[in-house]
Amino acid sequence: MLVEAPHLGEGCWPALDVEASSVLLVRPVPGHDGRRNAIWSLDAGPARAQAVFDWMANRVDQWPLWARLACLFGEQAVTAIVVDGAERDAEQAALREESARLEAEERRRLHERIELFVLDPKNKRPGLSLESGDEDKPFFVMRFSEKWERERVLDWMRWQKPRFQEFRGIAEAEGAVVLERVVIAGMRETEAEVKRRGIGSGGRRPLRFWRGE
Repeated sequence: MLVEAPHLGEGCWPALDVEASSVLLVRPVPGHDGRRNAIWSLDAGPARAQAVFDWMANRVDQWPLWARLACLFGEQAVTAIVVDGAERDAEQAALREESARLEAEERRRLHERIELFVLDPKNKRPGLSLESGDEDKPFFVMRFSEKWERERVLDWMRWQKPRFQEFRGIAEAEGAVVLERVVIAGMRETEAEVKRRGIGSGGRRPLRFWRGE
């Protein structure tokens, strides 16, 4: 079966002989409607033949040049240009694809890395924030009236790193207010447990010396 590149029926154009795994440069035979004459051919495996054919089919402006080269210098001249060009472009495409894959993988890795930051901006309330490594702003910010209130929550949050992915999911699905409630509830529950066990430090920061046990 001969598959031909889209053409106007004049000049020459690439074709693919699927059964023979060959790429051809064909032109019509005058006076014989539908007949083709191959002025250049390349035998290759199925995958390589398809790749070379696709490369040639996308370069319509080069078809007349390849025909002249074949007529003037023989098939080897066309082979050198076509094969080298197709392989060079395929290699560059593969490099671009690999680069894009590595960039996407790095973005995923950074997205999964969530850090806890302490905020002490000038003329603003103290706070805590959670931020992914691939973002330039936090997905969650929690503000406090006093620094000791921030430190009280920090004593609990600093040990919640395994839950940061969960926290982001809550913030994205239900909003920052819901996540703040989750954080406060978790902190108070832990404070109550620490107090029950008699290992709390008391005062405004009962988890000050707690180590996430």
